[in-house]
Amino acid sequence: MKKFLTVLSAITLVFTSCSSDDSPSEETSSGSLLTKIVETYDDGTVETIEFEYNGNKIVRQTSDLDVRDETIFTYTGDLITKEEYFFDDGEGYTMEEVISYEYDSNNRLIKSSRASTGLAEEDIFTYNSNSTISFTTTSTTTSPSTIVATGIIYLNGDQPYKKTITEYPGTIWESSRVEENEFDDKVNPLINVVGLSKTLIACPKYIYGYDGVSNNNLNFKRDNVLEESSTYTYNNNNMPLTENYIDTSNSDYNSVSQYFYN
Repeated sequence: MKKFLTVLSAITLVFTSCSSDDSPSEETSSGSLLTKIVETYDDGTVETIEFEYNGNKIVRQTSDLDVRDETIFTYTGDLITKEEYFFDDGEGYTMEEVISYEYDSNNRLIKSSRASTGLAEEDIFTYNSNSTISFTTTSTTTSPSTIVATGIIYLNGDQPYKKTITEYPGTIWESSRVEENEFDDKVNPLINVVGLSKTLIACPKYIYGYDGVSNNNLNFKRDNVLEESSTYTYNNNNMPLTENYIDTSNSDYNSVSQYFYN
């Protein structure tokens, strides 16, 4: 689950090889809200990601791998309307980024806006009658604004699973790709987080593929070439207990993840 939580949190989940004393018990792993992920990359790097809630609303996500790595969530009613991401590696690189969300009267995402230093993009979504969503991504960094991507998102029920995208259409840099995900039939760790699934289609130029709405990502292909795969063990609620993640394009991200619930 490389993009596990949000557009802003491009996290590669990994698992810590623990003794039996550190293994997730049913008490820590059979609740309904994901509270912590303990991860180890293949090089032995250990990272802990923690999630904070107000009821079933996600408030904050943090990682201990750098000096500061956190995402703060803002709700309007039951809809997530803003994510603020802050990063500081302690070695001179810092980053702040904001993604804003707008919805229609049916609580469907119709606009996502991403802004950081020197960059501003907006995505407009149009819902079609054939279970697809058309999108246009516009760069608003400079005036006049410029269309930098167009495409189609394919749905299976409420689950986005496929995207066709053309970047920089009509220019010498034009390129197209097809992205597709396959899911299991088990329960996604974040299924009970209010409003989160409605943001999954946001920033389609920026993020590759889709996380699960109800289920868990098994494979991600780009132009029919497998790039990511995951296998899981599950707890008594059929939610992931561990995940073995393989990135075929960059083995540095290969990992195993351990999930903890309330």
